[in-house]
Amino acid sequence: MMSQSLLASGEDPLHVLCLHFNVQKIIPGYFSPADMSETLEFPVLHDSRMPTHVLALFPPSHNKISITRPLIAPVDADLYNQGFRVDLILPPPPGSTRPVPHSASQGLYVSIPLVLPLTTVPHPPSMSLLLLFALGLETNINDLAYRLLLVSVVDEFPNAAAMAQAMVSLNEEEFERRFQFNMGLWKNVLGLGVMNNRVIEVVRLAFNVTAEARKLRNRLLNE
Repeated sequence: MMSQSLLASGEDPLHVLCLHFNVQKIIPGYFSPADMSETLEFPVLHDSRMPTHVLALFPPSHNKISITRPLIAPVDADLYNQGFRVDLILPPPPGSTRPVPHSASQGLYVSIPLVLPLTTVPHPPSMSLLLLFALGLETNINDLAYRLLLVSVVDEFPNAAAMAQAMVSLNEEEFERRFQFNMGLWKNVLGLGVMNNRVIEVVRLAFNVTAEARKLRNRLLNE
């Protein structure tokens, strides 16, 4: 695991997730799930711990022929099965080995098996952040809180009413972005059965505070 979190410096959670597994983030094109191969090639950053699988995460609205861009997330099967109750990754057969990097003309690459059938989750955009904490790759729970809520909001903890009030002044675009993200993340926590109680409590609080702030904003608009 990394000795210092990159989340606190504002790094993209998917980028941080890939760094934990020593591979480079890849951005897929738009295609239908039926066109995806059984393995994906990742450029290797360091010949160290490799992911065992890759999740291609689609929103609930997709189907086998719709064209969309999934979130591509490398994971470790053991860590995943320890962190979530919903079984997406079958245990590897006895004697299985982890993927091993191989040389290519453009550098070092590793072939990672894709989890099949392809995975539908309530909110793919928040899954990278959730995986970081649910897999135990990131452990500073404050970093999660500050990703979901403004510093001024977190500073009011544990007064939930004051936290909600501190969110009311956000502009409409920023507030809606945070509301949709926190709601989507909470749906992922519920839908996939996250086991880490600290993660559950922080995400639940963030969503409840954001939902209450939305009620306050609507009340002010209707006065």
